[in-house]
Amino acid sequence: MNNSSAREVIDGCNTELEKIHHIIQGMGPTSHPVPYLTKYAIIKACGTIEYCFKTILSDTCANIQSPQIRNFIDNTFRNSSMNPNRDNISKALKQFDEEWNTRFKNKINELEYKEQILDSLKSLNDARNAFAHGGNPSSSFDNICNYFKDSLKIIEIIDEIVNNGNE
Repeated sequence: MNNSSAREVIDGCNTELEKIHHIIQGMGPTSHPVPYLTKYAIIKACGTIEYCFKTILSDTCANIQSPQIRNFIDNTFRNSSMNPNRDNISKALKQFDEEWNTRFKNKINELEYKEQILDSLKSLNDARNAFAHGGNPSSSFDNICNYFKDSLKIIEIIDEIVNNGNE
C-alpha cells in the first residue's frame, strides 16, 4: 500500500474487528450485544473502504496542486459522502483520469475471485445502507469481516493504479 493514511486506517479497522471478534467469542455468538457489535463493524468496515478509496485518489491528485485545487478536491470529493461501490469508484476514477478507470476495470477483470470480491463490496455497501436507512442487516459479524477482507483487494488495485501506473 503506497498511501500511508489508507494503510493506517485499514490497520486500525483490522485491529477493531479483531477486538470485536474476541468480545463475541467471550460473550458467545448469541449474546444480546452481538447484533450491535455487528452493526458497528458494518459501519466501520464500509467507512474504512470509503475513506481509503477517496483518500488515495485525493492525496494522489491534490499533493502536487495549488492550495485552491487541493481545497476544491477536498470539498467536492474527499469530504463528500459516497458509497464505495463499483460504479462510484469507476465514475470517480474516470473523473480524475479515463486511463485510471480503464486500468481499474482491467485489473478487476483479471482477479482470480472477481465475482466474490465484487459481491463482497456490494454486500458491505448493502449492509451499511440497510442499517443507515433504518433496516436490520442480516449479515453476520464473520460475513462483515470477510466482505471487508475481500473489499481491500479493490483498494489495493486503486492504490496500485494511481500511485504506480502499472498495468
